[in-house]
Amino acid sequence: MSLIPHSLKKQLLFFLLLATTVIWGLTTWFTYVKMQQETAELFDAELAYSAGVLHAFVESMLHEGSLSEHWDPEHASNLLHSHKLAHRYAGKVSFQLWSLEDGLILRSESAPVFPLSKNYNGFSETIIDGYLWHVFSIANNNGEYVIHVGQRDDIRKHITQEIAQHLAFVLIPGLILLGMTIWAIVSRILKPLTHLTEQLSQREADNLKPLPQQSLPEEIKPVVKQLNQLFEQLEQAFENERNFTSDASHELRTPLAGLMTQVQVAAKTDNDDIRQQALDQAQQAVIRMTRMVHQLLTLSRIQSQNQTVEFSIIDTSAEIVMVIGELEAIAHQKNISIEFISHEILKIRGNGTLFSILVRNLVENAIKYCPQGSKIKIQSIREKNMLHLSVEDNGPGIHDQNYERLTQRFYRCVETANKAEGSGLGLSIVQRSVALHEAKIYFSKSKMGGLKALVIFPLMFDNPTHIKKKRTRFFRKKS
Repeated sequence: MSLIPHSLKKQLLFFLLLATTVIWGLTTWFTYVKMQQETAELFDAELAYSAGVLHAFVESMLHEGSLSEHWDPEHASNLLHSHKLAHRYAGKVSFQLWSLEDGLILRSESAPVFPLSKNYNGFSETIIDGYLWHVFSIANNNGEYVIHVGQRDDIRKHITQEIAQHLAFVLIPGLILLGMTIWAIVSRILKPLTHLTEQLSQREADNLKPLPQQSLPEEIKPVVKQLNQLFEQLEQAFENERNFTSDASHELRTPLAGLMTQVQVAAKTDNDDIRQQALDQAQQAVIRMTRMVHQLLTLSRIQSQNQTVEFSIIDTSAEIVMVIGELEAIAHQKNISIEFISHEILKIRGNGTLFSILVRNLVENAIKYCPQGSKIKIQSIREKNMLHLSVEDNGPGIHDQNYERLTQRFYRCVETANKAEGSGLGLSIVQRSVALHEAKIYFSKSKMGGLKALVIFPLMFDNPTHIKKKRTRFFRKKS
């Protein structure tokens, strides 16, 4: 089980406190080591200072006579015991005054009765009764007396530890207070994230409105922005799904009802001719519904795409020829000829599949509404660095006021609605493909008498400008 919490707030508190504790601990350790060194030097300085003061005092006594005349052990001992120590650290330093002639003349209460050190001058260390002593010694010039000032090492350590304990008593509550402060700061800083979590948790599944971005920290704004983009994409996907469902239910309701009627007629009649006629009509209904479902799926697919669709350099002439080949059989059934004219190789940046869908629906739409023996002309020309792709026929055409409505979903002109089966989705698919290619589409009356669809694409700059041989394709049923 991991010791690291999954909560961001707890992780911040955990790692900040961990880093603070480690840094604080290392700092405290180095401070303690340095304090021991400084304390030792301070104590050594105190020993040297005390020895110097005592030495100056003794020197002044020597001007008045011998030390033994001014100091007797009993008088000095009584003098030392008669004073109470005013401070708890007082008495930690021991001293001795030794005379070469008279031996120990004066000592402190904590000093032993034998010499603290064998040295006469400077610092030294010695072991007395199992304790380590730090001693500073000083003697007069002729060596008549020597002063020893010493301190036990355990007393030094005890004082140092007391100081460290006092520091620890301050540091530990400070660390606790720091942890509480960090928790409060982290909670305050992460409050917008908590508020965002509450907003998301209280949302209904169908609420895809964008989240507000006002007063958000700079670190959270990109997350909210991406969430809003995701909501927008989901809303678009749900809208496409709703459109597909409603379109399919709307368009398939009547064909399914007719299909059911024909199946019931075929099942109940005893007349073979009537049964066969009903089955033929049911088969035609299935074919129409299959085509309609295919167009609905195509429209839903390209509507779900956006400007991030993969584009590449495509040869428009090659794509058009391929589409014409796919529709050759349908054109032959109505004895319709398809003519394709292109004076040069023209390339655009686009999606080959979507471009083929666009051309296929325009040509298929012309084949569907043109009568037997009609002509369809496809032309691809350059106009001021723009590709003008036109598809026109000599069919019945439509009224001018209906041109703007041709790309509406399920719209069918009155003039052609009764002449051919259709769902009104083909030109809607064309419009979506045109939008994805950042192109434009226009409808007008053809010089051939029927409808003309003109799509204008931006050309690539590396298109060749020299004239190629005109290429023409004819597809006509052989007599």
